[in-house]
Amino acid sequence: MIPWQEQSAKFLQSIDVSSNTLRTYREALKNFFHWLEDQAVNSQLDPKTMKAYREWLKTHRAANTVLTYWVALRRFFRFAVAEGLLDKNPVEGMKGLRRPRGHLKRDLTRLELRALFGTIDQSTELGKRDYVMINLMVRNGLRIIEVHRANVGDLETRQGRTILRIWGKGRDSRDEFVVLAELAERPLMEYLASRGRPEPSAPLFIKGSEYDLNGNPRLSTRHIRRRITYYLEKAGVKTSKTSVHSLRHSFVTLAIEGGASLLEAQAAARHRSIQTTMIYFHEHGRLENPVEDRIKI
Repeated sequence: MIPWQEQSAKFLQSIDVSSNTLRTYREALKNFFHWLEDQAVNSQLDPKTMKAYREWLKTHRAANTVLTYWVALRRFFRFAVAEGLLDKNPVEGMKGLRRPRGHLKRDLTRLELRALFGTIDQSTELGKRDYVMINLMVRNGLRIIEVHRANVGDLETRQGRTILRIWGKGRDSRDEFVVLAELAERPLMEYLASRGRPEPSAPLFIKGSEYDLNGNPRLSTRHIRRRITYYLEKAGVKTSKTSVHSLRHSFVTLAIEGGASLLEAQAAARHRSIQTTMIYFHEHGRLENPVEDRIKI
């Protein structure tokens, strides 16, 4: 039997990709081989097995994740063929899943956002932190990974404005930034003051109420997701169509409603492609002035 776990490690060492892509590929391969073990089909790497796995992915993972995992598997099996481990790539010619054109999740309305903020008890240390975290995600469109990676030292002053340097999705450094409006800056500074002026290297958001020289663990992406989901449920706005991503979705939608151009919204949301921003723009336009209202019979 071929030691696939060992071969996947060899494959990951051989490819020249960013650390984020490497992490994703590692997770994709780990997920696949765990599935294989559960199915007891370790040696049957053929199209039939791969189609079964693809169907499993469709019901257990988001469409974008299926696409990414499929790319990782295709590259790994090409490596396996080149190494003489397989005669043929079992996923060659097989499609993963089409990337969805629109959003499966929706944004939150202003009323829902007010209800969400209203559930957070800001008189507590934990409440202060959670309010600031959610506030930044709504007012500046931060992703969970960006909240997780942020350090105190990422805050800077430029031209009289406070900015937060961002280590974004798929990036290897803090090469982007967001501008903090007063309603985002003030609660953030109050939260940091309550921590007693933490060092620049300290995480922007920590688990504990105190920060020491050894450093409390920064909030994990799982912890952040869990906290936001808790408040969404508490506010009564958590549905099958709303999720943590709805906060970022709301940011882009509110920016467009506020008069931001497509290019301005793209820059603020840090979308690599304007096509991504156009999804929000299209949805907003369709709801703001639906052509269906013009049908007269």
